[in-house]
Amino acid sequence: MHKNIFCIGELLIDMVCVDNKGLINGEKFEKKAGGAPANVAASISKLEGNAYFLGQVGYDFFGKHLIQLLKELRINTEMTVEKGSTTIALVGIDENGERNFDFLRGSDGDYSFDNIDLSQIDSSDIIHFGSATGFLDGELKKTYFKLLEYARSNNIYVSFDPNYRDALITTDKLAKFIDDSIFFIKQSDFTKLSDEELFLLTGEKEITTGVNKLHELGVKVVTITLGSKGTYLSVNKENIIIPSIKIKQVDSTGAGDAFVGAVLKQVSDIKDKQNIRFEEWKNIIEFANKVGAITCTNYGAIASMPKLSDIK
Repeated sequence: MHKNIFCIGELLIDMVCVDNKGLINGEKFEKKAGGAPANVAASISKLEGNAYFLGQVGYDFFGKHLIQLLKELRINTEMTVEKGSTTIALVGIDENGERNFDFLRGSDGDYSFDNIDLSQIDSSDIIHFGSATGFLDGELKKTYFKLLEYARSNNIYVSFDPNYRDALITTDKLAKFIDDSIFFIKQSDFTKLSDEELFLLTGEKEITTGVNKLHELGVKVVTITLGSKGTYLSVNKENIIIPSIKIKQVDSTGAGDAFVGAVLKQVSDIKDKQNIRFEEWKNIIEFANKVGAITCTNYGAIASMPKLSDIK
């Protein structure tokens, strides 16, 4: 039985300003691979799972760099398209520690459903939707909804992370983003949110109330990441906070994606994914917390993610 995890969304270049002068005055930039769903795929692959990346990069030097990186990580790129120009996120931190963010959208939004070979997706597989750019207008958004429909009608396990970015989801787009996220949560088996995302999507101010609202929509397993405090786990309204491990934090970029990858890798190893016991979920989250924490101990999301041997 092959157990594959298909991650759909954006793979892009983060140009990170490293001289702490922000985007206006900064002069030194470092090129890093970015994109939440691609980070999830990297985490899965580093933990010896089978990950596929579904998305589009440019037919340019940055695109070639990104494809090469995925191949080095043993992520399957058969359904990854190289066309147009690569999307670039500009990330700066100024003298006051404020993050500035700008976004040069390339062809990631042009990824069409026709590029997905559905014959490769089996009912024992998992499809993960990360939506940082997935809910911005374009072909990629249509592909998300079609793939979700395919997953549901074929009983495929669905994972969803809203990946809310305030720099992308401007005020005029917020209501639509919330609607789209709720639509996906209703049809997900597993969802991961930050506490900020939970409050944004549910309108609640308290975690348990917000999480119960999500369960009422239909999602079985909800995890809320709480940074150094750990993770709030709720399975059909039974809940607990699973603590994380103590680390010296350097850069939290990609920690949530590493966490999701670690969860999905473990779930993919279980035959009856729909009926995982609460005790087993606690072990899954404890392991995923370690993976997320270790990712914070270095710079660059993918480079900092641990391999399975690092955790053992």
